[in-house]
Amino acid sequence: MEKIEVKASSVEKAIEEGLKELGIERENAEIEVLQEGGLFSKAVVTVQRKETPADIVIDFLNGLFERMNLRCYADCEVKDEEIVVNITGSDSGVIIGYRGEVLDAIQYLALILVNESGHNFIRVSINAENYREKRIETLESLANRLAYKAYRTGRNVELEPMNPFERRVIHTALQNSKYATTESEGEDMNRHIVIVPKEGGVREGYEERNGRRNDGRRNDRNRRNDNRDRRGNRNDSRQESAPVKPVEDPTSTEFNLKKNGPPKFKSFGYTKKHF
Repeated sequence: MEKIEVKASSVEKAIEEGLKELGIERENAEIEVLQEGGLFSKAVVTVQRKETPADIVIDFLNGLFERMNLRCYADCEVKDEEIVVNITGSDSGVIIGYRGEVLDAIQYLALILVNESGHNFIRVSINAENYREKRIETLESLANRLAYKAYRTGRNVELEPMNPFERRVIHTALQNSKYATTESEGEDMNRHIVIVPKEGGVREGYEERNGRRNDGRRNDRNRRNDNRDRRGNRNDSRQESAPVKPVEDPTSTEFNLKKNGPPKFKSFGYTKKHF
């Protein structure tokens, strides 16, 4: 923080000049009297801007970016006892990290730092390149899609573990859903959301799994299977009703007499010779 030293004929005049130079009010300044002054000497005071929670957060973040050699810059504004920080720069993607994990970690560190500095508790929200808004849109779309899936199948859908911010987005997105409700399960890092179908989804899922559509008709696949089974049954019945023609034994005597006449006997002896 900027600190200036001011000399004047009296302490009050020195403080006045210091506040005017910094452009701040007395309640926002830290003042130290170095010399009271007297008949032959001037009063000497130091004046500096009192460090606010917002200053602590910004100094921490910009100092961190400098040490990491990242081309990023943080600025902030205070809204309703919340410090809202926005990070810009070509290396903002590094600060965001995978699914905002790095951004969440930095936000957590800034929250601890500012609330251990002796000030009243204040919230800290850090964003970079509108990542938070884009993540909210993605989570809301995911929540609505999985809610319908839970209703259609009649089964609970468990999501992967999420941080409190993301879980709150899912809960809010489905609080008025006609398909499902939400519950939180697990502890600490395994805390996750379970999407539970509302009444009606289980029956619909049951009919889907048993081959019926929402209008009560059989699905095409099951109808084709039924037709195939019926055709197979008809073929079986035809085969059973047709008479079976006996197969004749070609080696039997009766067969030979009917087909070939009486049997011919070969005479035995030498073959007749012709001269």
